[in-house]
Amino acid sequence: MSALPPRRASLSRGFLMTTALSFLPCVALAQDDLIILDEIVVSTASGLETTVQDAPASITVIDQDTIAQEGARDLNDLLRRVPGLNLTRGNNGISSVSFRGISSNRTLTLVDGKRISTGKSFARHYQGDLNAVPLDAIERIEVVRGPMSTLYGSDAMGGVVNIITKEPSGVWGGSITTDFGFGESATTADSRQISGYVSGALSETVDVELWSKLSERDAPEGFVWTDDTGAEQTTYGSDGSNAREFGARFTWRPNGAVEWGFESTTGQEKYLASEGAHDTNKIDREGYAITNEWMVGAGTLSSYLRYEDSSNASWVDPAWGDPITYQTTTFETRYAAETFLAGKAFGYTLGGTIAKDKLSDPATNRDGAVIEGDVVTGALYAEGRYDVTDALTLTGGLRYDHHEEYGEHITPRLYANYDFGGGLMLKAGYAQAFVAPDLRSLNPNYKMSSRGNGCKPYTGPCIIYGNPDLEPETSDNYEIGLNYQGGVVNWELTAFYNDISDMIGARKTGEVDPDTGYDVFERTNIESGKTAGIEGGFAWDVTEDVIWSSSFTYLAKSEFKYEELDHAFPMATTPKWNVTTGASWQANDRLTLSGDITYVGKQIGYVTEDELSADEARAVPAGQNKDPYFLVDVALGYELTDATTLNLGIDNLFDQQPADETSYRENGRLFKIGLTTRF
Repeated sequence: MSALPPRRASLSRGFLMTTALSFLPCVALAQDDLIILDEIVVSTASGLETTVQDAPASITVIDQDTIAQEGARDLNDLLRRVPGLNLTRGNNGISSVSFRGISSNRTLTLVDGKRISTGKSFARHYQGDLNAVPLDAIERIEVVRGPMSTLYGSDAMGGVVNIITKEPSGVWGGSITTDFGFGESATTADSRQISGYVSGALSETVDVELWSKLSERDAPEGFVWTDDTGAEQTTYGSDGSNAREFGARFTWRPNGAVEWGFESTTGQEKYLASEGAHDTNKIDREGYAITNEWMVGAGTLSSYLRYEDSSNASWVDPAWGDPITYQTTTFETRYAAETFLAGKAFGYTLGGTIAKDKLSDPATNRDGAVIEGDVVTGALYAEGRYDVTDALTLTGGLRYDHHEEYGEHITPRLYANYDFGGGLMLKAGYAQAFVAPDLRSLNPNYKMSSRGNGCKPYTGPCIIYGNPDLEPETSDNYEIGLNYQGGVVNWELTAFYNDISDMIGARKTGEVDPDTGYDVFERTNIESGKTAGIEGGFAWDVTEDVIWSSSFTYLAKSEFKYEELDHAFPMATTPKWNVTTGASWQANDRLTLSGDITYVGKQIGYVTEDELSADEARAVPAGQNKDPYFLVDVALGYELTDATTLNLGIDNLFDQQPADETSYRENGRLFKIGLTTRF
């Protein structure tokens, strides 16, 4: 076998060492050393509260202690250690969460189990919902890898990120955090942020919570990369932003059986253009919710009514243009209880939801017709969890969805947990998932231009129209794995396979747009895709003061095919191997040191135009990376007082980037300093 070039050889040796070390704790584990952990209760993966190990899904919990120890500035800083999750930048410069090789737009983000719909006021280039809630207000983040459409409906095909906010303790207290970032690269700009959370009791039965965040991230300069022809191109990463978020929640407990919540949130974010140009977008959002928890019989009836209104205005010199608006009104109720069936424990959930979505889009339309439409959707769902034996538990679920435009859809789920004892659990399951066409794609007046990516497998630019005859995108998903929960070592290993049908794409109509001369495309169901791989991770208390943790994702397959082409193409900008390993050392009562190394491998299914036919070459995805690279982050936390913590850190210490031919960039070297005061 020929020798690798020096750089690639060193990367391969480092990667192999990292991977080998990642499995050592699993091999070295002795059952005699078992110490049972405090059980973390989770709710995202099931209609019933359960533990991480007993949950009928692959789930990772990032708790409040981890958030504090990491000194994180946002959720992106916390998610790299989640197995099966990739956090890399696409060619639009935006860092997005994707699971198991499936596109990031198939990840559902929730706050306290409720959807947030701000992104639907964008046709593209939305920078995401992960930072809608300040870290000071977050109790934990529950991350489910794999589909959860039975409980949450559309969009939960790849996985779910559920941001769970703190509950008031009845005692006045809170925290304030300030942090600053200083970038020294064209891909990373300076940033500053202040956030806070406070809660307390107004009376014996009423608690109040308040949170806010003010943040600003300067727009980075453009970066230069080399395209397939050898020509240098200048591309801008994600926009800078100026954001403010405010939230308030009142909780009323008139007695021990009933709880009412009243919540209001508001925020505004402006996307800042590079090189001193005017702001590009202004996003306004507000939301209101009423929640109720009621102890009924042996279970709990949970309900909420929520209204969200988002608008997105683009700058059209010399003024802001008419905004795109999106309103969502949702009512959901769910009853969860536990009983006995044939002498065995049986837990069940029965629920229903109805929602109305309304879109007004004056920006992406044809013939001057504003895209205005609304749709009412409804769903009924049920899930049951039955202890077949002392070791075997089966969970089954079924969801019925009705959509005004495409009709009915049935989504089943079946999952098994087998407890071998001693902390070792076998998990295996099958689930279907679906993605409903959005209101734009279903509207025949929808019109969006694309420079090329949306036109594939044909050359661009093109014009894309909506299609009212679209069907939902569906998938069949399988997983099997082992999960070990001990005190010294915890680990998991899971294999997965996803088969996706009727992917929503676009097809050439043969018409030409009279205004631009571009070829006309129409949204349609034309594509199918498959992903498969292995994910895993561990956490090891090496000593009382040192914790070592790692996670990895190996993708054996992540591809989709156009019906008219023979070659398969990568489904997402996702590496074949992604490994993160890091350690945290409690040096003394006040000082904590930590560091992470992330290996980002070569793009899964990497293809070049040279190996394809002329037609197929047009479908090569942007943002592919051909050479592996490492990202190294280091951090320090110091307790200045019992109530004040100083956090220092450097992200991407060695300023590593993908290959020059890659049309995206990671954040460059960033120096961070933050201060958190608790009261």
